[in-house]
Amino acid sequence: PMMVELIPKREQKPIFGQLFFLIVSASVLATAAASFFIIQQLIQNTRIELVRLEKMFTEDTRPLEEELSSKLQGYKRQTEILKVVLDERKTLLPFFSLLEQTTHPDVFFGGFQGSTKTGVFTLEGTARDFFTLEQQRFAWEGREEFEAKLSGIRLGEGGQAAFSVEFVVNPDLLNPL
Repeated sequence: PMMVELIPKREQKPIFGQLFFLIVSASVLATAAASFFIIQQLIQNTRIELVRLEKMFTEDTRPLEEELSSKLQGYKRQTEILKVVLDERKTLLPFFSLLEQTTHPDVFFGGFQGSTKTGVFTLEGTARDFFTLEQQRFAWEGREEFEAKLSGIRLGEGGQAAFSVEFVVNPDLLNPL
């Protein structure tokens, strides 16, 4: 028994609002799914980076630290050597200034040896002639700042007088403090 309906029913047409809601719902679902996968990938990348950083922090860095420490010690030694050289140079300046003031214009020096610790300096020099060398000896004689001792006087090229002179410098000159 099938029943026959006496009132005819109208055919239902799809409503525009339902179709629009279906499209919007599908796009929201697709966006949510895509966002979920993107966030999952970011979480995975962050975990990998975290594992890498933890591994790096737990590695033994002592060999690198020891290498850097030895380099630092090397630089420290070089700095100390440079400081000694610069201090010695600074203490030599008054001696060279005095030597410049007391040296005859026709006397030239070619070699230098000595130390500020001992205050003894040996210079190799030449004078234009023996008369000039004698004038130089008189200029150095009786100085309070240093004592000059000529030695190794000999005839040089072209009649020049070659000589060595040893200066024993007053310690106050080298330590002006």
